[in-house]
Amino acid sequence: MECALSVGQEALWFIHRMAPESAVYNIAWPMRVHTPIDVPTLTRATAMAADRHDVLRSVFTEVEGLPRRIIGENGLFGLEVRDAPGIDDEELIRLVSEEVARPFQLQAGAPCRLVLLRVSPDDAALVFVSHHIAMDLPSVVAVLQTILDAYQATLAGGLPDWEPLAHTYADFVAKERKLLDSRRAEALVNHWREVCSGAPPVLDLPTDRPRPAHQRFRGASYDTLLPDDVVAGLVPAARANRVTPVRHLLAVFQTLLYRHTQQQDFILGCAATSSFGFDRKGIPGFYINSIPLRARCGIGTTFREITTEVNRQLNVGMAHVDYPFALLPKALDLPRLPGTSPLFQVMVSMVSVGRSRSLMEMAAGGHASEMDYAGLRLSAIAVGQQEGQFDLTLEVIRTLSSVRCDFKYDTDLFDEATVRRLADHFVRLLRAAATDPDQRVVDVPLTDEAERARLMAFATGR
Repeated sequence: MECALSVGQEALWFIHRMAPESAVYNIAWPMRVHTPIDVPTLTRATAMAADRHDVLRSVFTEVEGLPRRIIGENGLFGLEVRDAPGIDDEELIRLVSEEVARPFQLQAGAPCRLVLLRVSPDDAALVFVSHHIAMDLPSVVAVLQTILDAYQATLAGGLPDWEPLAHTYADFVAKERKLLDSRRAEALVNHWREVCSGAPPVLDLPTDRPRPAHQRFRGASYDTLLPDDVVAGLVPAARANRVTPVRHLLAVFQTLLYRHTQQQDFILGCAATSSFGFDRKGIPGFYINSIPLRARCGIGTTFREITTEVNRQLNVGMAHVDYPFALLPKALDLPRLPGTSPLFQVMVSMVSVGRSRSLMEMAAGGHASEMDYAGLRLSAIAVGQQEGQFDLTLEVIRTLSSVRCDFKYDTDLFDEATVRRLADHFVRLLRAAATDPDQRVVDVPLTDEAERARLMAFATGR
């Protein structure tokens, strides 16, 4: 069966064609399994998941010059088992990282893989990896939960209690095409023209090296858990401004960018989800869209003012989120600048996780955080992924008790020490915004005594 791609998928397809050996758009969910796992049962569960979700048995190719998804029979996607007896944790993480970084041959095989790395009978790593063209992060987690639910049910001698799927991802693509052919599409693009009109083409963060002529999509991550006092202050600070904690975090991140660039006008990208009224429940796919947020800050701007404006723009933006971001640069007639992503160079992605007991909860706890699921004792494995897509990306995963911040950065531009300093300054601004939302953002000192001493020593040559 031949299916058209969504606009976002088409954009990822052309990126893949330009750099087929790149893994920058691989998205992974690796876990340590601390209990014995029945491999034949997991193999059957994997096949059941592929039978349920057609994306797991699809290839991406071109038909008469047009990118297409071809759905085949089961057998394209299956469990890969590799034995690595007795290796230590460092070597296991290296093997997991290799699996995450292994490119996909989208025209020849499935866009996803599930790999079991067995260290001993009761110790293994389970690594699910997908190309972003096939799935976004929530879809990756949902598919892995589907597999584990089938594993638990099959091991107990039954069948998984799955509700029938009313739609497929092809229905989502059809709804998007219908929108783009309607009058509403012009109203949506006119909104974004108004938002972006006259904005500077580049957010000029100070870099450690000159920008190369072409993006090479090489990156790294600096991950940190927010301190307990900062996490405890998020909800009161957000309530004081009548916003959600996630929007409060986004507003403070915007102030961080202003403080480091001194640009009074810039655009920040914010990850969102398109729906077109489509019920995506249980349907894995690529639903991520990006919306531009216009930041205007000045010497007298307060935290409260920035937060209020971010909240307003997000409310309006979400009403216009269905216009595919991949079409915006052309629709806005933006110049293509060497070595930069169009419209914005800094991206933010924020996820809140409640008491769902889903695998997503492990993410906010970071490396080695644990939970029980499907009769297995699992812990998170943190490895670098999706790094270097933009100059800088802040990925936040928030639970009721913790907040993990992943600063992903382009290593052609930044050193880790620079990004670590950005993360430290983010924490300082969060504390200041919680203490006094009406203070001017320029009045918050970003350096502590030790950093000021280092800067003075550097300036004086001592």
